[in-house]
Amino acid sequence: HSHGQHQQVTKTKTKPPPALATVGIGGSHIIALAKEARSSLSPLSLGLSNHILAVDVTMGRRMKICLSAALLVWGPYYYLFSISTIQLQLIMETNDNNFKKASSYCTREEIKQGRWTEVTLPEAHYIPPEGYRKGVHASSVCLDFSPTAFNTYEWMPHNSSSNHFGSILNRFGFGRCIFDPWNPNDFCALGWKSIAIVGDSLSWEHYSSLVMSLGLHSDPNDQFVSRRLKKNIITIACNSTLKLIYRRSDHLEYVPHVIREEQPQMLILNKGSHPVNDEIYKAGWQETINTLEEYEQNLTESGLPSLFLFRTTVPGHPQCEIYTAPVNNITQMEAVIANKSSYKANMLKFRWWEFKAQNAIMENLLTASRLRNYHILDAYDINIRRPDHHRPPDCLHNCFPSKTEVYHQLMLHFLKVSANSSLHS
Repeated sequence: HSHGQHQQVTKTKTKPPPALATVGIGGSHIIALAKEARSSLSPLSLGLSNHILAVDVTMGRRMKICLSAALLVWGPYYYLFSISTIQLQLIMETNDNNFKKASSYCTREEIKQGRWTEVTLPEAHYIPPEGYRKGVHASSVCLDFSPTAFNTYEWMPHNSSSNHFGSILNRFGFGRCIFDPWNPNDFCALGWKSIAIVGDSLSWEHYSSLVMSLGLHSDPNDQFVSRRLKKNIITIACNSTLKLIYRRSDHLEYVPHVIREEQPQMLILNKGSHPVNDEIYKAGWQETINTLEEYEQNLTESGLPSLFLFRTTVPGHPQCEIYTAPVNNITQMEAVIANKSSYKANMLKFRWWEFKAQNAIMENLLTASRLRNYHILDAYDINIRRPDHHRPPDCLHNCFPSKTEVYHQLMLHFLKVSANSSLHS
């Protein structure tokens, strides 16, 4: 029980089943009774008493065999089902953190293997402010958005305990992994002081959605202010304990500026939706990684925490206007994106079919790097299955609130993994 409060639990007494109540009337007890009766018999009745004794002994042995079998077969089930309601409630309501210490958070590979599942929430994660509802930004709000009885989709790893049944199995030790839903209180409680999200307009979606998910205001024009004035956008969150930073930097060229100006403990980075050839893409990432290696070493020598999260790039979906729901088939979606005949002429220049290979280039560079504290957020594997909730005719960017919120869930997941070294990452 949290906060040092203890609850007295009265165990409900249960009567044993009839079979268990008669255990003492078999075997040796029957033999003793028979002997006592025999001693009181006359010689004329002795023959009959010997017959009765033989019958009683045989019956006693049979009763012992039957009762033993009943105990072996039915006993464990009776014990389980005779647990009182209060005891069962205690099992189910024990602090989740105790279960998590005994279990494992989902690995990166386990998270990637999942599906989008339809859910109805009592209210939306947040309500986009008026600035997102009018003018050039009107398409930013999903057409089917409703602040109440919010119909949406949640990412569900196949092996996770996110669903109710999986949670029960996990609590009884059946090995399902943990993938917690987004929770702003959990996020703030982790105690990070500064987080910078650096990248292009897709990273702005990540930043803006995170700010709104924390109950704060986001101005849709800020990303253009950041690009035009080459400045950082700052939001103070978590009861003034956390600084959230955004910097528009399409090719991550301003990462050194953000480090020098803000010295963030955590950096979340992405690039790729502004296509360049593989050679330029690789060289740019290598330069960024070199900067991060030096920065990580400086923070470590100063005794400060550091963490780097790299979000893979999700391609747009040609003909996104025809989709109204997720498509939980990554092979099918990759085939759609690879089919250049499905693109409008002005969309071919974005080369969405190259994003998967360039994501692999980034991952290979990270594997070969000297960085120690980093995770990869597999946005590609998750949101390539979401051809819906774009902003037609813009089939790259996403509407709010919708599928971008899974990035906060992934971020929180790996922050928890990093906070507990006993859990695998």
